[in-house]
Amino acid sequence: MKRYIWFAILILPALLMGKTFEIPVVAGNVEVPVAIQIGKILELLPNDFDPVWESLTVKFGASEVAFQIDDVDGNGRISAPDHLVFLAKGKGAIVLSEEAPKAVKKVQPFFKIEKESAKWIVTTTDGTMKAEINEKGLIAVTKFGNVEGKIVDEVGIARVSGWPETTYYIDGKLGNHHEETSGAFRTVSLKVLEPGPVAVGVVAHLKSERFSGLNQILVTYIFKNGDILVDNTFKFDTYTDLMKLQTMVTRPVAPAFDDAQHILPVFRRLVWADQLNITPLEYWLERNAIQYVDKLPYIVFPASSNMKPLWWGATYIFASMERFRSNYSPKVKVGIAEILPQIPVIAADYQKWLDSDTWVYESLEFRDGIFKWMPGEFDAYESTKNVYSMKVEDMPNRYKAGDTVRHLRLYHVYTASNIESAIKWLEEKSASFRTLKVGE
Repeated sequence: MKRYIWFAILILPALLMGKTFEIPVVAGNVEVPVAIQIGKILELLPNDFDPVWESLTVKFGASEVAFQIDDVDGNGRISAPDHLVFLAKGKGAIVLSEEAPKAVKKVQPFFKIEKESAKWIVTTTDGTMKAEINEKGLIAVTKFGNVEGKIVDEVGIARVSGWPETTYYIDGKLGNHHEETSGAFRTVSLKVLEPGPVAVGVVAHLKSERFSGLNQILVTYIFKNGDILVDNTFKFDTYTDLMKLQTMVTRPVAPAFDDAQHILPVFRRLVWADQLNITPLEYWLERNAIQYVDKLPYIVFPASSNMKPLWWGATYIFASMERFRSNYSPKVKVGIAEILPQIPVIAADYQKWLDSDTWVYESLEFRDGIFKWMPGEFDAYESTKNVYSMKVEDMPNRYKAGDTVRHLRLYHVYTASNIESAIKWLEEKSASFRTLKVGE
């Protein structure tokens, strides 16, 4: 008899626990943004669990944190394409129940939006941040804290170049070359989502008129802590030969503040250093552009200087993507950083690496993606001779119908008292973003 009593005692808590389910969320020591589709959350739930969405809470430690569910598809109810949005720090969980709560909490939005001509003006209710959204869904930050000015512009804009008239697979010909940014794309749809207590979202579908079948699906969130999360997906409806496919921001801190410095960890690979048979660290030491923080070297140079490149006009090009890069003004103590969700592996095969995403800093733009123009200087140096075909028809990345390319990037507006503290903060911030896991 006692055996059955114990069985009943053990099974009762299990039944009660079955009424709720927790999806673990892990981040580092600094809060970082999360925007996850409801459909992804459903995939993380047990098949026999029937969630009541009004019961959803997000907890870190013993405290609940603010969150919002954005009606991305506009159908007036919670569905798979919608987004759960919050800021994560440390260990937490998304908690759902099969039972409706006794009362649903009402929260006030932290942002207000005003439509002004061909743009939307976004301001925080406490007046600490101001941004603009243009008719392409691109974001400019014009105020952060007490600093006013163009802190960053055109967040999420794409730069593409290639051969829109290509008949390569028919007769080996590429046709005429064309280059444009998504400022020239047609706006298929644009939705500025209702502001919430955490963020304001923008969903844009842009389409190139010159590169037939090239679509840009740009989902961007402005968070109350200065984070701008960019989820940029390129979708191909037809075959396309491209030399550039890059996600960018323009005018990061410079030229609004002429003392702006460009800061980043030392590259693991830089073509110019390889050609000189030196390390990237030695390349930047020769340019007096290395600063040590906590015994680690960082590249630091005036953001508006081209720093005497070995060739080409860019300050750097054909460079490995690292954990972060930033422009920062010591005068106003404000910076904007690009942070990667993971540090890409560098392929040992040079051609394979050149076919993948790399970093370019040119014309005060953070350019992030493929860059395929292989100039004659590659064969002029023994170290890079014959690593890539110099025939233009061999250079493009070739995309077919159904292919997608996704760039997930965090752009972070921040304050720091000096360059050293900016570097320390960005190391912690980027480590937290790379630690972020939902449901693992």
